[in-house]
Amino acid sequence: MSALPAGLLEDVQRGLESLHALEPEAPVTRFLIPEEEAPTFPGGGSRTLVSQQGDEVALGVVIEPEVALALARSDPRKHLSRENLSSFCALTEEVSHLLYLLYCARFERSTTRLELELQGEVDKYLTSAFFLSLQNEGAVSARLRALLFKDYDLPSRLSDEEKERYRTANDLAYRYCSYLEACFLRPSRLSELARETRRFYRLSQREKFERIAGLRADA
Repeated sequence: MSALPAGLLEDVQRGLESLHALEPEAPVTRFLIPEEEAPTFPGGGSRTLVSQQGDEVALGVVIEPEVALALARSDPRKHLSRENLSSFCALTEEVSHLLYLLYCARFERSTTRLELELQGEVDKYLTSAFFLSLQNEGAVSARLRALLFKDYDLPSRLSDEEKERYRTANDLAYRYCSYLEACFLRPSRLSELARETRRFYRLSQREKFERIAGLRADA
């Protein structure tokens, strides 16, 4: 996708792979579906597509043109703000979805749309927080959580089931990211943050839910 700032997709990908201690995968750019072909695939907007025939799984990523143009106008690696935050998060979520699907395929484990959405929500928060901290001398603003998890509108094209799944993932991620922020990000306990997020990444969906449910209510 030519409109995206050069290297942005791969920078987000390698950042998530490093954070979660994942085996490096082929660049996300190899999975991009050209803009002119995107309308022939199911769904709308930015999305990660999966198809399976027997043991063969095919993956593709669509980044909608509006997202690419917004990030081309304002590269989030230089300045992440309210103007480009939602577009940056849309891109980050698709990279997260792709990496999680590849991780599950590598270890022959199943996943659900809810689990994908939850991990995507956590990854967009962590990636945004790291970008902002680099741009603001290490500061982490609590306003980021509100912007990501409270101040949002769901696309009207989503079904009721999809909206409910998104709200559930959003609520779970908000609680988990509040915990990460209070216990690891603000005190700059980054090595402990990495251990926690890597462990969380590898939990099953049930274990993730139990982990979040067991967090302190004031975290």
